[in-house]
Amino acid sequence: MAGLRAAKKELRTLMRQRLSHMSPESLKQQSAAATEILLSLPEYKKAQCIGVYLSMPKGELVTTAIINDALRQGKQIFVPYIYHSKVQDCSKSCSTMDMVSLWSKSDYEGLEPDAWGIPSVAKNSIAERSRILEESGKSSGAVSQDSAKSETSSRSRSTESRRLDLIVMPGVAFDKGLGRLGHGKGFYDFFLERYHDLKVSLLGEETRMPFLVGLALDVQLSPDEIPTGASDWRLDALVVGDGSVIRK
Repeated sequence: MAGLRAAKKELRTLMRQRLSHMSPESLKQQSAAATEILLSLPEYKKAQCIGVYLSMPKGELVTTAIINDALRQGKQIFVPYIYHSKVQDCSKSCSTMDMVSLWSKSDYEGLEPDAWGIPSVAKNSIAERSRILEESGKSSGAVSQDSAKSETSSRSRSTESRRLDLIVMPGVAFDKGLGRLGHGKGFYDFFLERYHDLKVSLLGEETRMPFLVGLALDVQLSPDEIPTGASDWRLDALVVGDGSVIRK
């Protein structure tokens, strides 16, 4: 485990050095090329409910045109929301990720950048938004057995309606075997684990996972297999900024 962590850290450092030399012009050109390819994928065209990362000002492909296209087509869009929560295998409050609904183009354009320059959903709007894993505005406290059964049934119906068809995922590095190396926080991998477990527990069946597509700048595609562990989810497809696509 220590060796895997060290290998991941070394690769992240190498990739960040490479990305630091990328010009704004190249980022713009590659973002446009990758967007055109992604929008042509049959999985994207069929998807009614998609998750999309909100891109940083530099160092990763820009998702603005993807979000705008999905909004024009009337797709439901969910974007990352990082919050503090007590979760399994964490003895204290940890940062974890859910995905919350994005309402419109004006809603998207009104998002304020966080400390890293990433557009972020305001905490005071979360209760009004749909969420993939957590119930919006849910109350706490004791409930009767009948109420608990009713809530479980309601959550099952609600969870069924909150299936994601496709998720556009960021990363630091990728390989041709559809391995993905994230930024080291485990947000997406843990989100996918919880998504899978929640659907199975509430729907009582093995669930179909969203189609996972990564977006990579050309320098982020490693010629070698990247280090991954058992908890790292592999992609179904990777769209690269040079216009190429890698699929299962």
